[in-house]
Amino acid sequence: YGMCSVAGRKALGRIVRSTSRCIYENLAYEEHLLRTHDPGKEGELLMMWSNRPSVVLGRHQNPWSEVSLSEAARRQVAVARRHSGGGTVYHDEGNLNISILTSQKAHCRKRNLQFIADAINGRFKVKVVPTARDDLEMQPGSRKCSGTAARIARGRAYHHMTMLVDVDLERLSGILRSELQTRVQSTATRSVRAPAVGYLRQDDASDASVDALAACVADAWREGFEAVEETQVDVEEATKSVESVRKAMDELKDWEWIYGRTPVFDFVTSDGEMINIKNGRVSEARDQSIIGERFTQELLARL
Repeated sequence: YGMCSVAGRKALGRIVRSTSRCIYENLAYEEHLLRTHDPGKEGELLMMWSNRPSVVLGRHQNPWSEVSLSEAARRQVAVARRHSGGGTVYHDEGNLNISILTSQKAHCRKRNLQFIADAINGRFKVKVVPTARDDLEMQPGSRKCSGTAARIARGRAYHHMTMLVDVDLERLSGILRSELQTRVQSTATRSVRAPAVGYLRQDDASDASVDALAACVADAWREGFEAVEETQVDVEEATKSVESVRKAMDELKDWEWIYGRTPVFDFVTSDGEMINIKNGRVSEARDQSIIGERFTQELLARL
């Protein structure tokens, strides 16, 4: 596992399965757990969920260069920005999102990825392997089936991944290909496109499903602990009743977070003018009347 130490069985583990299908609710609950759950005292935690169609940017990315926002709107695909870094991913109900919450000291991406790969390979007729980039891919063919990202805060960490079980590749590639890409000049983190995409049902159509994957990962997690507490969480209800979840969700749904947090960039208009966008708003342009305006699809149509 590279630099990671391998621990034996631990005393207490937790499994949380969210019943929500909303990207904002699930990311908010994950953030709430990072802020409130003490893995040292309350056990390392595995959270799993699936979302309705959504596209999720890394914390330091530019939505206009990463996502076809017009296609996302047309297909009613939610656009979100997560707290962790890394690249843009497409989620739908053919994906299982897996998040592993530990102390910062116990945080180890390579061990987590090997754990997931071993669980999958032991259950399905597939060969999943971790890569040097901390992704998961299927062999043969080096088909990427999961990217991963992590967030470390207050001595705790989560490492999350989105495992493709079944996917509409045409929809995925259509949404993750921005028609504005060549017109955006930015230092924001760019997603690295995978040469090939894999999903479990490609190689194991008879057995692989999101529920079967969740069950097999949960089984493997239980093996690592003397005792495991399992809960199904109605995250939609939690967003109403738990203040820290509601606040986390309000932030995630806010235009200021999704678009306003984009690193400064330049945009080339259709007549070749370079305008500057800061905090999601026009900050420099020949046309003084648009300075301060949000850089929205409506404004784009006029440029």
